[in-house]
Amino acid sequence: MNGFLLKPITSKKTSEAFIEATKEKIDNEFVGNFAMTLIENGKVSKDFFYTVDRPVNENTVFPVASISKWVTSFGVLKLVEQGKLDLDKPVDDYLTRWHLPKSEFDNKKVTVRKLLSHSSGLVDDLGYDGFSPNETVQTIEESLTKASDTEYSDGVAIVGYEPGSMYMYSGAGYTILQLLIEEISGKSFQEYMAEEVLEPLKMENSTFVLTEKPNIQLAQIYKSDGTTREMNKFTALAAASLFTTTADLSRFLKANISGNVVLSEETIAKMSIPETFINKIGVYGLGPHLYSQNDHNSNIIGHDGSGNNAINTAARIDLKSKNGIIILETGNYDIASALSDEWLFWKAGIADYVVIQRNKSYILTLLIIGYITIIFSSIFIIRKKNKQ
Repeated sequence: MNGFLLKPITSKKTSEAFIEATKEKIDNEFVGNFAMTLIENGKVSKDFFYTVDRPVNENTVFPVASISKWVTSFGVLKLVEQGKLDLDKPVDDYLTRWHLPKSEFDNKKVTVRKLLSHSSGLVDDLGYDGFSPNETVQTIEESLTKASDTEYSDGVAIVGYEPGSMYMYSGAGYTILQLLIEEISGKSFQEYMAEEVLEPLKMENSTFVLTEKPNIQLAQIYKSDGTTREMNKFTALAAASLFTTTADLSRFLKANISGNVVLSEETIAKMSIPETFINKIGVYGLGPHLYSQNDHNSNIIGHDGSGNNAINTAARIDLKSKNGIIILETGNYDIASALSDEWLFWKAGIADYVVIQRNKSYILTLLIIGYITIIFSSIFIIRKKNKQ
């Protein structure tokens, strides 16, 4: 939605102005720590960091939750480029360690393309919480059969609607892709992603398994009540377990707007083509979420991550203007996503729910003023006619 009556978070068009507006929002809500990078024309323009205790910087490692899915898609599409995977072949044909359970729908229609774009028919509704350091982590097969680290769903990976007929976000879909990568590559998911994606893109402080990077600078994890907790560990590495920095994610965003050593420009271009739709608006491609809402002046892709009391992350890049934003934070459930939605309107004029809600009182005031103006104008016209 483009909002001609809506005001952006700041009327000034500089990175410094957006950072000042960000500071004001942080002052009004609890945030434990916060790292933001703004990208202009393909280059980092400004960083902003905030913490209530332990300092953070561009190399501080945060858990980024579902942004993991976007990075994972690079690994999947690398196998496609190598001819080891077919986007439109039934995923079950590749698997040996686990198979989709029988349902009233045809599992043969569940393909890599549909898993990447959340149109596979899976109805797991997973959001993985992960496991505390002293808990035993499930195997991939156990998690796909019934994930035990979820509070609000059954955690069962099963097809519950016609594959390809609609968009429905699925965490389990990316856990299946994790298993697929292991089966096809013959390597652990962490090993494969490090060798084929993270290291080639020089994401040197990034990992899906913390024990593989013992010397990185970890952020403190704040809960929404201001207390801290230890890092969780995950079975669902592909869906939820990337640990990374604003500096490394900047490199990843740049890989989407210029040539890179992992994927061809042709594949990168295909990733942002809409695969799934809501009310005829493209919402998801082959890995990234699509934010432009069919606007022809931009091509904004990215992903958000949230949950695990309380992590919220967001990364967006406009493939046309090469402007982007990255926000990683803990202690608040939605401030990263909210500010990234504000950036979306500030930069591209695309209004999402957050911007509309913030402008409600302003719009109401305009409507009241307009209504009063109409009433007085009508009275004036009537009196003028009566005098005649």
